[in-house]
Amino acid sequence: GELTAEVDPAYATLMTDLKQRGLLDSTVVVWMGEFGRTPQITARGGRNHYPRAFNLALAGGGIKGGQVIGSTTDDGTAIQDRPVSVPDLLCSLCHALDVNPRHEHISPLGRPMKVVDGGEVVTELFA
Repeated sequence: GELTAEVDPAYATLMTDLKQRGLLDSTVVVWMGEFGRTPQITARGGRNHYPRAFNLALAGGGIKGGQVIGSTTDDGTAIQDRPVSVPDLLCSLCHALDVNPRHEHISPLGRPMKVVDGGEVVTELFA
């Protein structure tokens, strides 16, 4: 889209800077939105929220670069291969950050709250 010309060089500069400073291995970069978008353009020229599939980019923190994990059907409407749930993503980020995703915090009201509820680490992400 229109923002690619602005975002792509900024992302590349961030990655280059982190690598040159020796910080990429100790930094996790997550580039994503908060939800997917419909594969088809709507009649109004936009895209609606689409929770069935989304993409993102991860780098640093021991994440193995240069790979694609999972795929959708050709029309982008359904997951075809290697689904990764949001809890799986969160467990994987916890792994990269050395945080126990199963740790349980107790809220001020006494309610137990896990860092991540469910999910498994996506082992293919890591070198």
